[in-house]
Amino acid sequence: MENLPAVVGKNLQTLRKAKGMTQQDLARQINYSDKSISKWELGYALPSVDILLDFASFYGVTLDFLVSEHQEEEVKKTASVQPKDVNRPTIMAMTLAVLILIAIAVFFSRYFFTDESIDKNGLWPVFLWMIPIGLFLMAAETHLFYHNSLGTLILASCALWALLIVIPLGTQRDDLWLLMVAGVPIEIIMILWRNLKKRRD
Repeated sequence: MENLPAVVGKNLQTLRKAKGMTQQDLARQINYSDKSISKWELGYALPSVDILLDFASFYGVTLDFLVSEHQEEEVKKTASVQPKDVNRPTIMAMTLAVLILIAIAVFFSRYFFTDESIDKNGLWPVFLWMIPIGLFLMAAETHLFYHNSLGTLILASCALWALLIVIPLGTQRDDLWLLMVAGVPIEIIMILWRNLKKRRD
């Protein structure tokens, strides 16, 4: 196809308008600059495959749909019949519910242990470990479902610090506070990574 950037740009623009979003709104949602979005929609440049996949995921279409010519009405119709976000919170809630169920199952399994070498009272930390794991899963799902970089960063940061708090519990060593010091550069890397990704084209 000779004019692929123009075809992709037209599809991106029509999908965005069908959702009633401005370029600035879209930029905040998918973590790309509005200047880049304008450039892509006008057909001045073709987004890379990973960026096209982000757009496809955001609009709920296939990659093939984005790179194929369509009538404007067909694109608008496709955008209007996309499933609402109502399933996404449900999936996230189910993830947490399954995690809690696993933690409860592990905790109450102590009543079925016959091996005396197993510390039956030492299973309570499983609930504490559920917190960072749950936050990490929420961060991943927020990124995947909503393309919200700020929400993902906040949840990932909470998961990181919760993990660093949970790790030392039950240990007798006095130098585990160094884990908290290690969390600072990790946090800085996460923030810088978000800003770097936000400015990429």
